[in-house]
Amino acid sequence: MPDLPGGYYHDYICPRHGVELDFLPDAPCEHRCPVDHERFEGERYDSAWRWFVNHEISEAALRVAVLYILDSTPAHLNTVRGILFEYAERYTGYSRASRPGPNPGIATYTTLDESVWIVPLAWAFSLLSGNLTAAERDSIVSKLFMPAAEHLVCRHYRQIHNFSCWHNAAIVTLGHVACRHDLVELAVDGEVGQRAQLRAGMLPDGLWYEGSMSYHFYALWAILLSAIAARHYSAQNIFQESLIYRALRTPLDCAFPDGGLPATNDCWFFSSVVDKCCHGVPPSAGFYEIGFAAYGDPAFSGVLRRIYRTADRDSLYALLFGVEEIPNAPLLERRSIHLPTSGLAILRAGEDLDLVLKYGPHGGQHGHPDKLSLIGCAGDWRFSPDLGTPGYGTESLESWYRQTLSHNTVLIDGESQPPAEGSLCQFQATGTPQLAEAAVRWETGNYQGVRMRRAVLACAEYFVDIFAVQCVGSRRIEWIYHNAGAISRQVLSDPASLAGGAAYQHLSDIRTASASGPLQILWRDGSASMAMWLHPSNSERLFTGSSPANPPATLFGFLMRQIEAAEAVFLSIFHPYRSSAAIQNVVWATPLRFEVLLRNRRDRWSFNVSDGALNYDFASMPGPV
Repeated sequence: MPDLPGGYYHDYICPRHGVELDFLPDAPCEHRCPVDHERFEGERYDSAWRWFVNHEISEAALRVAVLYILDSTPAHLNTVRGILFEYAERYTGYSRASRPGPNPGIATYTTLDESVWIVPLAWAFSLLSGNLTAAERDSIVSKLFMPAAEHLVCRHYRQIHNFSCWHNAAIVTLGHVACRHDLVELAVDGEVGQRAQLRAGMLPDGLWYEGSMSYHFYALWAILLSAIAARHYSAQNIFQESLIYRALRTPLDCAFPDGGLPATNDCWFFSSVVDKCCHGVPPSAGFYEIGFAAYGDPAFSGVLRRIYRTADRDSLYALLFGVEEIPNAPLLERRSIHLPTSGLAILRAGEDLDLVLKYGPHGGQHGHPDKLSLIGCAGDWRFSPDLGTPGYGTESLESWYRQTLSHNTVLIDGESQPPAEGSLCQFQATGTPQLAEAAVRWETGNYQGVRMRRAVLACAEYFVDIFAVQCVGSRRIEWIYHNAGAISRQVLSDPASLAGGAAYQHLSDIRTASASGPLQILWRDGSASMAMWLHPSNSERLFTGSSPANPPATLFGFLMRQIEAAEAVFLSIFHPYRSSAAIQNVVWATPLRFEVLLRNRRDRWSFNVSDGALNYDFASMPGPV
């Protein structure tokens, strides 16, 4: 047991490489980066190490309690009893430690950490309470659980927020194990209880309002923990809330072919419906074991069957809540979807091409300034992903990952977009091409009078992207695109530099040239390739170079199209492929009229832009080129 409270998890991130430091349970002062083995010293890292200790001990207490239920080995009961008593004896001392910030925990850095830490301990206590004496139970409740509950009630975030979800989860769990129904009612039906969190924080399309898939699962796990504790009280049984079911289902509809999820806003890049979905919560299998047992949706059994093709069904939540045998279920149909309140339009053209157009709400403090950004995935190749976050301890978090320049969109005068909410103009989920079009405008601030509109049109083999920008007076307009791998067909030769806001310092190996007619650019990333065709206007300047991916040491190749004007239209054709290209050539009549020549057909496109509105004609002619 640590003698001092735990610190901040995000301090245990290598500031340069953006990766978690190696945690060694028996080495409280040994903190090394797994990339270059640099050692980090000081209380910042020592206290963050104690976060891991608390987390591991809390989770271990629950697992050992379950093990005791299974095999009745006295040593297991004594282990859990010892953990609970040790924390109970230390808790008063923890409270005397100086804690920074407006939201301090007692054993942990914040009340958020306190909530996550205390719930498994309460579950362990609940499982074994019948094996403890009345005096032992009273001591643990009075010295540990009630002081923690009182602290969380006093420090409750009192907002619609993932913090509040976790405060509620801890309070309802502690209320249940301490036989305090008033706490259960407060955490479920109070002004900012879980019902309020669901109805105001979980958007009608099923995603958490902060616009991050990992924060979605983070908040949802707290809500599921609350539902498990509150199911013992008919009036507080929130499993009946339809939004819990929708919150489990919607990520399945958003997943890429490999199960990965778009890492929008402050989302962990690894988030997936078939593996880890967030730090601090179980892998996704735990969610869908509980979900299938509660709702019986074949989509949930389908994702579980998919997970267990390559992983053992050995999670604690499968054991405690899972059905005896998971039935067969067909895989979810791949279809284009629109999530109107989250502001995500997802096109799925062909067998494995996913395109995400992001236009919706900013997402609060975890939002990114990336209206009309484009995310692309082909099978298991995220050729142009949203980078999400590498962790809040990373040096470049604010200067790169939370800047417009790190996303595939447009920025004005080198400055990031102010927070805004766009709107969907068109969405066509069937036929060829499939279409998503959205727009955004700013009325105040440094983007005052700026209007942007983007349309993405997808065929099975390729997609067309057209982006129109209107400003009040001449501005520096920059369209930016990042792709995995390096640019292998280098069409720009002159070394250059780019000036702008804080994010520009992260661009490297910059080359430039003035636009002069049609161009093709090629990225290669292992066995995968991205071909891109464009016909820049004569007033454009083009830049290529390298930009940080996630983690920061990984580099992508970027293309920037820059123009000084009051209006601009950027049109590009993208073709991701593996072995051989399906597109043989692109023939341009004008910058907005062209033909795409494929092996067995000719696609003819024509675009018209009038007062920012985008219109197009498309015709496909079969037969050899």
